[in-house]
Amino acid sequence: MKKIILTLIISIICLGAASILFSFDKKNGEDSRINLNRNLQPSQLPSSQSAFLTASLTSNFVPIRNWSVEEPDIHARAAGVFDPNGEKFLYQKNINEKIPIASLTKIMAAIVALENLNLDEIITISKQAAMIGGENGRLLIGEKLSVRDLFYIMLIESSNDAATALANETYNFVYLMNKKAEEIGLKETSFSDPSGINPSNYSTIADLAKLAKYSFTQKSLLWQILGIKETEVYSQDGKIKHRLVNTNKLLGEVPQILGGKTGFTDEAGGCMLTINKIQNKPGEYFIAIVLGSDDRELEIKKLIEWTEQAYVW
Repeated sequence: MKKIILTLIISIICLGAASILFSFDKKNGEDSRINLNRNLQPSQLPSSQSAFLTASLTSNFVPIRNWSVEEPDIHARAAGVFDPNGEKFLYQKNINEKIPIASLTKIMAAIVALENLNLDEIITISKQAAMIGGENGRLLIGEKLSVRDLFYIMLIESSNDAATALANETYNFVYLMNKKAEEIGLKETSFSDPSGINPSNYSTIADLAKLAKYSFTQKSLLWQILGIKETEVYSQDGKIKHRLVNTNKLLGEVPQILGGKTGFTDEAGGCMLTINKIQNKPGEYFIAIVLGSDDRELEIKKLIEWTEQAYVW
């Protein structure tokens, strides 16, 4: 008797389940049985499945490592190769060490200037800007240039005078640089001037990777300019010509490089950051950075070559 009752209960349960799975939606005239090919949203799934699908949808693809390829011999104080899609370092050396970054500072200066100045605004070069030390674009006191032209001079020639001229047009410029760093999530970065002359401008490889990704995706003009090998800029009256040659010597020599920023001071040593395209993967890229290098171009080149050999996208 007990077996009969148990059998009846199981049958009822099975029939109920079947009626639910194969029910027909009379209102829409559609088969509402479970379809494994349907693209369900996480909110439509049970909580456990929702969490799994959300993780799957938001997880990023990480390239496959070929472990037979040895890591490059990098002598820089710190270095890294960052995959922004997978949010992962493919190569790292002292990526969390705080180090002076010299003119890599100008990436942040350009971001702040873009957010606070009109590209067509005309700026008169002050004596303070023209006489600033270090690398400069040979700007003349009283010369008039547009903000856009000063961007070209600052980024292509790593001009300290152009960076100073742009900063002088915005109140509390350095404060805004540090505030922006905080917004982006650069926790180990600090700026003391817009050009990078001061050794107290410091950051880490990890923070610079974030800055590079942010600037590349949110401020594309910067990288359009940083990808220019040579160009000319004229003063507003057309009397003064500035022939600009990119400080990035690898531009045009290494085809993977879309653009880059260089820097050097005695305290910082050679610094370089490049955005590099991935062959046969349109729109995808990786970031290579060295800080405190005696041969920044050679070591960036090593990192790029190693990344292409060691990883398959």
